[in-house]
Amino acid sequence: MSAWNAAATARALAGAIDLEWAADGSWFQPWRLPFADLELHHRDLVLPAMCPSGVRLRLRTASRRLLLDAESVRLQGGPVFEAWCDLAVDGEVVRSTALGVAGVVFGGLPPGPKDVEIALPICPAVRLRGVRALDGEALHPLPDDRPRWTVYGSSISHGYQATPTQTWPATAARLLGRNLTNLGYGGACLLDPLVGRMLANHSAEFITLELGINVYNSAALRERTFLPAVHGLLAEIRSRQPGVPVTVLGPVFGGARESELTDGMSEAFGDLTLGALREQLHDAVQLHRRRGDTALTWLDGRELCSADDAGRGVLPDGLHPDAAHQQEMGRRYAEIDISGRRGLTPTRTTNR
Repeated sequence: MSAWNAAATARALAGAIDLEWAADGSWFQPWRLPFADLELHHRDLVLPAMCPSGVRLRLRTASRRLLLDAESVRLQGGPVFEAWCDLAVDGEVVRSTALGVAGVVFGGLPPGPKDVEIALPICPAVRLRGVRALDGEALHPLPDDRPRWTVYGSSISHGYQATPTQTWPATAARLLGRNLTNLGYGGACLLDPLVGRMLANHSAEFITLELGINVYNSAALRERTFLPAVHGLLAEIRSRQPGVPVTVLGPVFGGARESELTDGMSEAFGDLTLGALREQLHDAVQLHRRRGDTALTWLDGRELCSADDAGRGVLPDGLHPDAAHQQEMGRRYAEIDISGRRGLTPTRTTNR
């Protein structure tokens, strides 16, 4: 077929947790939470979970001109985001194009059969109606049979300030040859128990947990509750995926947050600095390894974005790495992963 309806398009999708369907089947919306359970989650988690960061449409075709029939979803009274889709051909990212009200046309594709991947926007939410080869060439689904990798984290993993293929998880997945499910939720990585259950049930060959910065910024967990939540998350994952390699990725360099309590909020008993959160995560990994979980490893986030990097201006808002450094973080993560270098030494003596 040279044209796919919504159902055929959905079969070529990768990286989503669930799909919301129109009553008449004319469109679907990817979600990064189970759609039936949305009412169980806080709205501050539901909103970023609407956004299809890491969700891709994969197909094989000889077409040189493709139409993605889709539209971005704007919530009433919500912020306006410009939706960007990235196009990769045979594994190489070739362009980033804005999604208009009538979708987006990708023209000038190279001749001959090729593997095409259309990465959906980091935000906002998107509804898809179909795909069409405007020159009449056939479209074939392209299954993603690479090892599955789940990344859970904050807006730094979600991809703030980057295009869909520039996020550090997307960059690392491309270099490592992995099938990515990006569960970075901007502002909402707070170790929710139901998210832990979802992570445990979502089968993967690799899992990475980027933890800490949202806990610090919201002061949602304190000294008494943070480590129990971390232990609970790890136990939930291990109850269903006991041997899968899991990497706990501590916070990237956070400037004054390293030693100051909370982020513009009133101080309360048991508040933790970002440095203290990092130390507790490191110690939790060491504890679980001593108890026999040798498939659990630690990576200090400052290996990906350090104080030196911040001094070069890669954190324009003091928190989020810019698009260029998101890609550098992905390259560093892939290099560390390939080399097998995982730091289990103390994190207390340096801010790197």
